[in-house]
Amino acid sequence: MKGNKISSFQGFLKLTKRVRKSKTNSLTTSIFSLPNELLITEVLARVAATSICDFFNLILSCKAFHQTADDNYILGHVSLDKVPVIPWRSPKQAFFLEKCKETGHPEALYREGVVQYFSFAKVGEGLNCLNSAAKVGHVGAAYVLGVILLCIDKGGDGRRLLNYVKSKKGIGESRKKFKDVINRLWLNNFLEPKPNACPMQAQHRRKQRWPSDDDDDDDNDVSCEACGCHLQVIFVCNLLRGIVTY
Repeated sequence: MKGNKISSFQGFLKLTKRVRKSKTNSLTTSIFSLPNELLITEVLARVAATSICDFFNLILSCKAFHQTADDNYILGHVSLDKVPVIPWRSPKQAFFLEKCKETGHPEALYREGVVQYFSFAKVGEGLNCLNSAAKVGHVGAAYVLGVILLCIDKGGDGRRLLNYVKSKKGIGESRKKFKDVINRLWLNNFLEPKPNACPMQAQHRRKQRWPSDDDDDDDNDVSCEACGCHLQVIFVCNLLRGIVTY
């Protein structure tokens, strides 16, 4: 009886090892059965999203990587942190940024929208780029577009966009990003705020301070939607004209 138990246990161990080996082989097989192009694309996309410097180094290290570097999926994920807003001195960076924009890269579209609207005064093109970036979830683009719409008599759409940014807790970060971009531009187009329609704006303003680009959105909470949106409009308008609001 004891011998039967030992034999059964040994059989169980062998079965377990076979199952584990089968699972390992299955996993290995499933990975390496994927097309090389798909593996290369995914690797490049992950590296590109982390560091553009590492991305360029990687595509220079391997012919297969170099041939796949222009893939739209990869260019749509690449990090632009190290790329200037307007790469005046680097035709290669300018070409690369343009290709990213063509693939629908949200950050590239956001930058292009701000540059076209506020620096080149191409209102239509600027709005189109910002709108395209906002549609795919770029919070900074939604913030800037929301403020612009509030200044051009499209308050309903503008408030909706700013409420979206607020729901993402992105007000403070959006202000910082916008300030960083316009500080690198020669501005030729500005915004003029519309009057605040809230009948109790004086009381609401006394209860709240004006926003700064260092504030977190939770620290600048305004219960009145109209007054809250108007604060953002005033902040952006003053920022464009170099007026400190804090």
